[in-house]
Amino acid sequence: MRNLKIISLSLLFLFIHSCSEYSESGESMETAAEESKIPVSSTAATYQDEERQFVRTADVSMEVKNVYNSTMRIESKLAQIGGFVTNSQLESRILSKENFAVSQDSAMEVKKYRVSNQMSMRIPQKELGNFLNSLGEEIEFLHYRNITVDDVSLNFVLSELENNRLNSTHDKLENIQNKNGEIQDNQDVVNNMDRNKSEINQKKVATMKLKDEVAYSSLTLGISEKEKISETLIINPKTYEDKFRPSFWYRAGISVQDGFYFFQSILVAALYIWPLWLIGILFFFFLRTQIKKSV
Repeated sequence: MRNLKIISLSLLFLFIHSCSEYSESGESMETAAEESKIPVSSTAATYQDEERQFVRTADVSMEVKNVYNSTMRIESKLAQIGGFVTNSQLESRILSKENFAVSQDSAMEVKKYRVSNQMSMRIPQKELGNFLNSLGEEIEFLHYRNITVDDVSLNFVLSELENNRLNSTHDKLENIQNKNGEIQDNQDVVNNMDRNKSEINQKKVATMKLKDEVAYSSLTLGISEKEKISETLIINPKTYEDKFRPSFWYRAGISVQDGFYFFQSILVAALYIWPLWLIGILFFFFLRTQIKKSV
């Protein structure tokens, strides 16, 4: 009776312990699932300052359930906020391919593949944070999210100062050119004005490019899905090869013919070195004559 009580208590303890482990395991799985859904946005993507200008770039890599469907939804959201795609490379990469015979005439082609898409896009800078957050609806697993913010406020100040300097130089060159006398025809002044005008144009384009980079943030987005398997019923390649395989007598005839051609090639090669044969024969007779004389 005492042994029975001990056994019962032991079983009860094991049951409680196993339930506790199962509960902890379930909690850890839920925690892991929550941790995998890392917030995609950041204050780096949303911070605004009227006195500063920022160039923002983001790089995101994530796993989704279906690459094609996610691509369509992402592009639709992007268009709604005034953004646009500059590059999109959607592809299915075959990891392995095997054929398994099902019958004499057919086989099953089994392909393991992974679909991915590498995208580049431009997003209005005030919408970057919201757009990154919207990507969370597609994420099955986040590989990484990198955001870079460059403060280019001083770049605009420098650009304005350079423009003023170049414009001042241009005005001075025009005044020199308009003076009467030989200087008006001086080729050096004309060349300097051309170079100065070219620098002004380049500086304008650089400023426009910088303003565009501030207004529209750049995002590089890589999305992929888990490996998938495709099964396709095809003609059995082995049967197809056997169907058009030449007969034995045909292959035997070809072998005899090829052997004859090979023998001809040997004879032609032997005739090609006929001077060596001639020298060898002459040396043989010379040696034979010398042996007879010595005897």
